[in-house]
Amino acid sequence: MCYDTPMAHVILPIPLEEKLDILTESARYDVCLASCNASAGGGRGRVRDPSQPLNRWIYPAAVPGGGMVHMLKVLMSNICVNNCGYCFFGASKNCGRRTFFRPEELAALFMKFYRSGEVNGIFLSSGVMGGSEETMEEMVKTVWLLRYRYHFPGYVHLKVLPGVSEGLLEEAVRLADRISLNLEAPSVEHLGKIAPEKDFRKDLLGPMDKLGRLIRRGEGRTASQTTQFVVGPSEESDLDILRTVDWIYRERFIFRSYFSAYQKGESPLRQGGGEGDVLLREHRLYQCDFLLRAYGFRLPDLVFDEESRIPLQTDPKTAWALMHREMFPVDINRATEEELMRVPGIGPLSAFRIVEWRRENPFRSLEDLKTSGCVVSRASSFIEFSGKKAREEQLYLFEREPPGEWKMGVEPLQKEKIGRDYSYPAQKGKTVNYLFKGGNTVPLYCR
Repeated sequence: MCYDTPMAHVILPIPLEEKLDILTESARYDVCLASCNASAGGGRGRVRDPSQPLNRWIYPAAVPGGGMVHMLKVLMSNICVNNCGYCFFGASKNCGRRTFFRPEELAALFMKFYRSGEVNGIFLSSGVMGGSEETMEEMVKTVWLLRYRYHFPGYVHLKVLPGVSEGLLEEAVRLADRISLNLEAPSVEHLGKIAPEKDFRKDLLGPMDKLGRLIRRGEGRTASQTTQFVVGPSEESDLDILRTVDWIYRERFIFRSYFSAYQKGESPLRQGGGEGDVLLREHRLYQCDFLLRAYGFRLPDLVFDEESRIPLQTDPKTAWALMHREMFPVDINRATEEELMRVPGIGPLSAFRIVEWRRENPFRSLEDLKTSGCVVSRASSFIEFSGKKAREEQLYLFEREPPGEWKMGVEPLQKEKIGRDYSYPAQKGKTVNYLFKGGNTVPLYCR
C-alpha cells in the first residue's frame, strides 16, 4: 500500500521491491551501528557498501565484541503523524511516496534475504502511523514472527517509539538483541523546539529508564540500549549534548550514544556555515564519546570554548594534552597503561601492546613504536624513550599556549550524585567497537 500524501490517504498498490526501496531509503538517517558512521567511505550511516550486490538495502556493521553483521536497515513505515523539525518525512513534509510493510510481509521478505546468505541481521525503525502504541505493536509482531515462525537466530536491533506501554517494552527486550530509543535533543527545552509533540520526560526518559531496568535484570534477550541525538537544529551546544550523554550513561543504563548531523535546511549551529563543519562537529562528538567510554575520560576532562563548543581545529584528546602540558613528555618505557592512553595517537590496544612488549624489548625509537599500532606522527611530540626525547621538534607544542577561550572542568548534571564512583554501569564488562583499516575489528573493554 502507498500513501501519496499523508493527508490525502490515497491507497495505491505498489510492488514489494519498490516498497523496500522507499523504506530503506527513508531509514538512511537512523544510525544503526558503529561502522555505519566510521569513515567518509563508510557513509556516516547514509551510504551502503558498494561492494555488496544489494547495496541499496544492506549495510555492513561491526557489532560489540567483534565481527560483522550484514544489516537490512528498514522502516516499518515512512508515514508519520508527528511533525518533528529535523525529520525529512514528518507529517507536513513532501518526501515523495509513503508506504508501510505489514509484519508478515516484512518478516517473509527478510527471511528470503537471510536464507540466501545476503543478510544476517535487521535494524527496524518506523514513522508513527496513527499512534506510537499501534505502530510499535506492528514492529514487535514482525520480530516475533522472525523469532517464532521462522526461528531466526540472528541479530535484531529494534527502535522503540516514544511513549509506548510497559508491556511492549518488555516484549521488545525479550525479542531484540539491541534496543534503542532516540532522545534526539539533550533537554526538555531543546526537544520542544524541534519535536513539540513529544514529552521529553514521559515519552523518552520514562521508557528509557524502564528499558534499562529490564536489561539490567536480564529479563530478555537484549544486551544493551542505545540512543541518538540530532546535532544542530535545536540550537544546542556541544556541552548540552555531552552533559546529557554523561548523565544517561550514569543514570539511565545506556551503553552508547549516536550523533546524526542535521543537514536539511539551515542549522543554527553550523560553526562556520558549511556542511563540512556540521559533519566535523558530529565527528568530534563521536571522538568525545569514545574518550568517555573507552579511554577513561570523564566530562570534566573535555575541552570546550567560551560558547560551550568542542574545538574543531584539533581532536579532543590533543586539546586535553595541550591543556596539560605539565604531564608531557610521557616515557614510553615507564608510563602506566592509563598514562599512555592520554597520549594523542595512542589508543587502548596500542597502550596494552606497549606495556606488554616493553618487558622483553624496551622501545628505543619511533620506528620501534610503529609496531604497536599507534599513530606515531601524532604521538611523537608527546613522548620520550627512557629519558631521550622522540625528536627535537616536540618542544613547540609545550611552548605554545592553547587558545585563551578554551576551558575545562565543566560540572556534570547532578554533580552531587556522582560521589567517588564516577562510572557508567551499562558499560561495565562490555566491549566497544574498535575499527582498523581493512575492516578488521578488535574488541576492547569499556573503562
